[in-house]
Amino acid sequence: MKRLILTITIIFSSHSLFSQCTPDTTITSPNIYPDEITNLPEGFVGQPYVAQIDVLTPLDTSVSLSGINVNVTIDNIELTSVSGLPNNFTYSCNPPTCVFPGGTYGCAEIFSTVDPSTADIGYYPLTMTTSTLAINVPLIGSLTQVDTVDYFYIDISNTAATIEQLTNSTLKILDVYPNPVSNQANFQFVIGKSEFVDFYIIDCLGKIISHKKIHAVTGVNKFQFDLSEFSEGIYSYSFVTSDKFISKKLLVSDF
Repeated sequence: MKRLILTITIIFSSHSLFSQCTPDTTITSPNIYPDEITNLPEGFVGQPYVAQIDVLTPLDTSVSLSGINVNVTIDNIELTSVSGLPNNFTYSCNPPTCVFPGGTYGCAEIFSTVDPSTADIGYYPLTMTTSTLAINVPLIGSLTQVDTVDYFYIDISNTAATIEQLTNSTLKILDVYPNPVSNQANFQFVIGKSEFVDFYIIDCLGKIISHKKIHAVTGVNKFQFDLSEFSEGIYSYSFVTSDKFISKKLLVSDF
């Protein structure tokens, strides 16, 4: 029995090291932060991962009852699950119950319990399920609504290893994310020397749809590109330097 109690104590003591994220009280507008554009930080092989999500829960909201919009009071919003996490990743909240009362600050922390390995390299879309308890609802008193937040993702790469192997001739495309994309796409590439790089997006007929000149620096280069006006379909994107050309596929989808 003593051994069991000691084991449980050790488990909870280790978990508590990651469970006390500090909410950002400088936030002024009720919402979830970071937003869809900023999203979560990248993960890298061999490095611990920690990402914080801040919440300012609204005090009230509008719901539709029989086609009529009515204002209600939010008692709390609960984060009930996070699915799609990479192996050996988990999450915790402050408050620890993951129940955020209306009008209060809170946070959730996603972290790795074991450093990502090469087997974990990839793109991980996350789905967060929430349950909102609304009170002071006309006629029915209270109402529980289940929602999902599905725009967060974690991208794990082996960028550190790539940088260690840089030469003047290095040119490598890291995975674009998200892919498929419906609006903003995040492009990344690694280059061995500073120079101007031409970036092209080409349709399935070989026609150049867009061109951008990038002043690249040695190492990892990142930029966002708006594809919201592009038609659905398969495109290729290319990086061209003074002596190299490299290309990959990109799917644009209005999902």
